[in-house]
Amino acid sequence: MSVYAEIGESIVNLRKRKGFTQEKLALECEISTSYLRRIEHGAANPTIKELKRITDALEVELEDLFTLAEIGAVL
Repeated sequence: MSVYAEIGESIVNLRKRKGFTQEKLALECEISTSYLRRIEHGAANPTIKELKRITDALEVELEDLFTLAEIGAVL
């Protein structure tokens, strides 16, 4: 699995845990739903700024996103 796919999987898990739909998270992050969907599927190369907006909306630290992807765990 690519690092982008692992990060995307972490975002999906965190988003669901928070009770957000893709539409709600995309709105909070000021990105399109289709772009968020591509990020979650590992098909996009998001910037650090975009990942930071996502983690801020999910109320986790940016580094948590990478740690979760690395260990394959959910908070």
